[in-house]
Amino acid sequence: MTAVRHYGLEGRLRAVFFRLSALATGLLASGCALDRGPSLGSLTGGPDTAAIEEQAAATPYASLDLEVAGAGGLVILAESTGDMTYWQFADNATIALEQGYLRSTAGLTSDLIDTQVVTDSGQPTIPWRRGHDSADYRVIREWRSADGFETRGEAQASLHCDSETVEMSLPLTDAALQPCRETLEWESGDTTVSTLWRSPRDGRLWAVETQPWPDAPTFSWRIARPW
Repeated sequence: MTAVRHYGLEGRLRAVFFRLSALATGLLASGCALDRGPSLGSLTGGPDTAAIEEQAAATPYASLDLEVAGAGGLVILAESTGDMTYWQFADNATIALEQGYLRSTAGLTSDLIDTQVVTDSGQPTIPWRRGHDSADYRVIREWRSADGFETRGEAQASLHCDSETVEMSLPLTDAALQPCRETLEWESGDTTVSTLWRSPRDGRLWAVETQPWPDAPTFSWRIARPW
């Protein structure tokens, strides 16, 4: 992995990260959406499952049951643009998903600047939606540590999905989903493993548990009310 300073970021990566920051600032100033979810920093343990289900049932907006390092709660969709969705806690922490896969974050102790999922030839790909039980690809990520140091890492990725579905409990329903194991073999020698639960019908991700880079906190989410 390669350590880089802020000025070394590619323009596209910087644009995605600062879009999150601008979105957070704008919503904070207007008071929109930010009062609909808990403060991530104020939670020291995982939210109560029954409370999440009650909140999801009472909230008419698209929502996720989202945790970072075991802390979190129900968060509301702040913005949707193409394949991108943006989710915010009340304290301004923001999570961006692309096709349900973690793309970037802002406002956390350490942040994911950007994610690219590409074929070996460098073409963008969405392997979990291809309908295959296995796939090989590459994941390229940049992240920023708590002390402001930025790192770029590349990993060889493999995705293996079970042929059988499992019953997944979601806040508002149960769903038969196909569990997929994503293994990232980083160029540093580290390995991170994630689980993606996808719909067997269209490959949509309904739940994810992931460590996006070596030594990163664990992110997990389940769709509460779909969008």
